[in-house]
Amino acid sequence: MKIALIINTLSIALMGQLVAVSPSFSQETYRLKAAITGLSSSSVVVRYSRQGMLINDTIRVHQNQFTHALPMTDGAVATLVLSPTTQLPFWLESPLISITGTMGKTPFLHIRGTPENDLLDLYRKTIERPYTLRKQGKSSAEVDDIVLQKDKATRQFIAQHPTTLTAAYLLYWQAVSDITIFDQLEFLLAKLSPSVKESYWGQKTLTRIHNVQNRPRVGKKLPDFSLPDAMGKTISLTSFAGKYVLLDFWGTWCVPCIQGIPELKAVHEKYGSRLAIVSIALERPADRQKWLKAIDKYGMSWTQTAQFTSAREGVNELYNIHEYPTFLLADPEGILVAKLRYGEVESQLDQLLSK
Repeated sequence: MKIALIINTLSIALMGQLVAVSPSFSQETYRLKAAITGLSSSSVVVRYSRQGMLINDTIRVHQNQFTHALPMTDGAVATLVLSPTTQLPFWLESPLISITGTMGKTPFLHIRGTPENDLLDLYRKTIERPYTLRKQGKSSAEVDDIVLQKDKATRQFIAQHPTTLTAAYLLYWQAVSDITIFDQLEFLLAKLSPSVKESYWGQKTLTRIHNVQNRPRVGKKLPDFSLPDAMGKTISLTSFAGKYVLLDFWGTWCVPCIQGIPELKAVHEKYGSRLAIVSIALERPADRQKWLKAIDKYGMSWTQTAQFTSAREGVNELYNIHEYPTFLLADPEGILVAKLRYGEVESQLDQLLSK
């Protein structure tokens, strides 16, 4: 089922580098003030991206209230995470952002007072919340149909507000959640005002559409990338021209990835100089040392690289990676030969490389 949006659904981490932001978003520091009835947690999280790095600020809650200072974020958006299913994006459009509401089975949250937040609030009231309520007690097939209806309503909402950053923001998440409707997404992107099209979220939508339309396919040359390895040396796919290359997308947080390391070690020993293995870890900015320790602990002696951003940036976005681990095999010319299955890497390589 596709990823839905906003309160219980716009939970995908925010990411990226600042491309363009409305002039009204010029303040460097913002103060978040919240009073939410029934907020039983002792702490909440505000999640945002800054200069491409994903950041989670943990905030203490006292008597259902809290305040927090925020810097300008990538895209001028942050997300208040109250629980795994209750997450509230908001615009950094005013020096003071005020959030009120109530928790419960279907939380009701409200952000006061700025044009973009008012529009996001309108979206929640007229589309997000009604469709969320419709899903309660429904079968999975019925829920899938409701999500399709909600996405259609979302696209209509975007078409009605082409001069707003909220329209570009919602359009980006439509491009994330559904890779089958790019004709509709391109049409909506073209209808956005020039300044909104050039905004951070407009450009992210354009990049998302381009990357998915050009995502790696068997028989097609893989796009090149550059990343520093564990020693700080920059490596790229073209660094291994003339060899088969096995790209291993993994993370220290991924249990199946860790479980698959012995198989990669066996492959590395078996094929030696004929096959280059390049492991590309997806890690949080604070976890560089954790990544380096894992390389040493598990004896990963082949090429190790990492990107310390979200999955929606860099090579992971370029290659449209959504599952971990993912194994891609490129031939000596850099053409994608196969996407290998977890647990069957060695046996599949035996078949492919013996030809």
